[in-house]
This record gives sequence, structure tokens and C-alpha cells, in this order.
Amino acid sequence: MNNQERVPFLDALRGLSCLGIVLYHVRVDLWIGWWRIRSYPEDYSLFDKAVAWLSVPTPFLGYAILLFFLISGFCIHYPNSRVSSKPRWREYFIRRFWRIYPPYLAALALSAGISYFCHIQWGESTWNPERILRVATMSQNYPPEAGQFLDNPSLWTIPLEVEFYLLYPIAFCLFSRLRSLGLGLISFGICAWTIFLGKQGISWPSFTALFFWPVWLIGAWTAHFYRNNQLQRIPLWLLVSVGTTSLTLALSSHRWILNWDSWLQYSIWTVFYLCLLVFFLIKHRNLTRLPIQATLALLNWLGKISFSLYLVHFPLFKLLGFLHLTVFDEKPSNFLISLAFVPLVIIIAWLFHKTVEMPSHSFSRSLSKDSSKIIAVK
Repeated sequence: MNNQERVPFLDALRGLSCLGIVLYHVRVDLWIGWWRIRSYPEDYSLFDKAVAWLSVPTPFLGYAILLFFLISGFCIHYPNSRVSSKPRWREYFIRRFWRIYPPYLAALALSAGISYFCHIQWGESTWNPERILRVATMSQNYPPEAGQFLDNPSLWTIPLEVEFYLLYPIAFCLFSRLRSLGLGLISFGICAWTIFLGKQGISWPSFTALFFWPVWLIGAWTAHFYRNNQLQRIPLWLLVSVGTTSLTLALSSHRWILNWDSWLQYSIWTVFYLCLLVFFLIKHRNLTRLPIQATLALLNWLGKISFSLYLVHFPLFKLLGFLHLTVFDEKPSNFLISLAFVPLVIIIAWLFHKTVEMPSHSFSRSLSKDSSKIIAVK
């Protein structure tokens, strides 16, 4: 999406989503855990037990990846949502490749380096060269032996993004020919098929675009309605009611409470994040009048580096976790200490953004311009 097509606060939402996922993952290697504190309360101070309550929302924040998918679908389709739009597919695929794969490969190299160092230095057990090769080819979500490189399991979503991009020309053609209903039925039908397979013990399709395509398409449909000023027709009371209800159900559906099926939890969280996205789209002018501009500016900045932050945060947390164990012989018991590692990782992600992601973006823009010139000459 170019600057002229930029939609207010999408970067802030992207930053909010990425921050949620970072807080979800910081607990893995950099916190002793709620269960440990609750099981052995005599081993920890009153302060440690008090600030542990700050971690209560974090187990739910992993679902923020659904907001990423919604925003991705919105951003890809919005520039092409005009009736007269004619995408240049060659330019589209060139830019998608260079914006995604080089940073992804660099993040994998960083993850592999950290993994090997932790393996040599501390005997870390998840070092797996074969798995690294699978991740490099973006085939880790598929048989045989589908599975993630455990030193950076966050990378599982990047092949999904690529699959969404590959499917988009099909979606665009159906959008442009007013066959959205058929597209919806196909995507939800495929999603239902993956749920059926999951109940038969075949779980790998649930980690592919076969399962998540409806979420991405809902983001694209939202872009269509936003372009045509149709979102403003939604009453605020209805949006708030649906959002509040879906959030309540989503929190209740967690394995700690009702333990609903994962596909149902994903569905309810999607409704909540869709309401959040629509609220920001139709009420962004009101948000600029609230005394939260500093927070929005920070989230907006995080949104701009969110791809880099998402790519590198997990292996950095793992390395920092091992270093903390070396010095203190255990993970942090105070959740504030865990949170203190987040700004450091954000700074490193910003450096990755400046040195890897931005040059890759610039190169993709130059290639797409050259491609446009070739088309113009022809």
C-alpha cells in the first residue's frame, strides 16, 4: 500500500498485534511461570506474586495473529478495490517476494546462529539442521513430519502469508466479477474440511491457508466496504455489543475455563478483532481527539517495524533466557524483569528493520518500477 493509499491507524493496529504476540512469547524463556509461583508460593516474595498478575492477559495474546491476517488481507486488496482497478500481477509478485523472503531468510539465519550457539554453549536440544532446511523452503507446515524450527516457531505464519498472496489473484477475479458469495462458500468449505480432518487426527492442514483463508478474505472484504464508505453505516452500539460479546466468549473459551475446540476459539477471536479493526477504521477521527496520541504514535512506530519484530523476537528471547539462567540459575521470577527484556528486543528488531527489511523493500520498489517501464515500452 503506497503513501497515498495509506489508511489511518492501520500501523497502530499492526503494532498492537505484534506487541501482543511478543508479550505472549516472552513467558516461554524469560519467566518462571504462574504455575510455579502458585505451586510454591513460599519460594517467592509478595512483590513477585503481586506483579505476576500482570501476566494474566498474556496467554490470550497469541490470538493477535488473527488481527495480522485481517490487516494483511485489507492492505493487499485495498489498493485494488476500485471498480476500475487492473493489478499488474508481475509487479505484484515481484514486490511480494522481495518484501517477504529476504527478511524471512535473514531471520532464519539469525535464528539458526542463535540456536547453534545455544546448542554448543548450553546443550540446547532443539538444534535441528534438517528442520532449518524445511523452514528455508517454507515447507515446514506440510508433511512429511510437519513441524516448526523450535528456536523460532513464529515463522510458521510466513508461509501462510505467501499462500494468501498466491491465492489473491483468484480472489480478486471473483471480487471483480461480483462472485464474492461463491468465494466465501469455497473458502469456508475448505476451512470446514480442515476442521473435519483435524478431528480425524490429520492436523497439518490447520496450519496452512486452507484453514485461515476466510480470516484473510474477511480483511479483504473489509477493504472493499471501507472503499465504498459502507462501514460507516454500522451502528456504533452494534459494533461495541458484538465486540464485547465476542471478547467475553473468547476469554471464556480458553482451555483454562470452557476449553472449547481451537477452531471455535479462532472463530470467536476473529469476530472480536474484526470489530476492533472496523472500529478503528470508522472512528479514527475521534481517536485523534483523545489524550492518547503518544501511545498511538508508539504503536504506529511498532507497526512500521512489526514484521522485523515478529521475525526475530523469539530467538532473541531464547538467547536472553539462557544468559539469564547462566547468571542467576533460574528464569526471572518477577514478571517486571521479563517485561524489561522487551524494549531491548524491540531495539534489536529496529536495527534488523533498518539493515535488512528496509533495503529489501527499496530493492523491491526499484524492481517493480523497472518492470513498469518494461510494460510501458511494450
